[in-house]
Amino acid sequence: MANNVMFNVNPTFDMEVFAAKLADTYRVKGYDVNVANMNGMCTIAFDKGTGGINMLLGLGEGIKATITKMNDTLMINYSDAEWTGKIIGCVVGWFLCMIPMITAIIGIVKQTSLPKKISNDATMIASTL
Repeated sequence: MANNVMFNVNPTFDMEVFAAKLADTYRVKGYDVNVANMNGMCTIAFDKGTGGINMLLGLGEGIKATITKMNDTLMINYSDAEWTGKIIGCVVGWFLCMIPMITAIIGIVKQTSLPKKISNDATMIASTL
């Protein structure tokens, strides 16, 4: 899982426009997205199905991306991934029935691919700005 992604951007790159487009891309996909801009840095939290029954089944996805621009390089650092639901789903599945364990494994696969998906979308959006 990539925790840090760096790529070059134009000197006229606008962080706020980039963050808004990335957030809108994931809102359309059903994610709850929170954007915080501060001093040339941006933090975006992506969450999808992290509460309720999805916590027990381990199907929720969530991660926080911290985006900074230094010179003409954009750096995205991922943190605070949603692993609690997957752990709960595996434990419940191990002791009670296998269904939560199977759904937790599906959630683990989705969670591990989330940073790569965000990085790919971020690269595409940044290339158009």
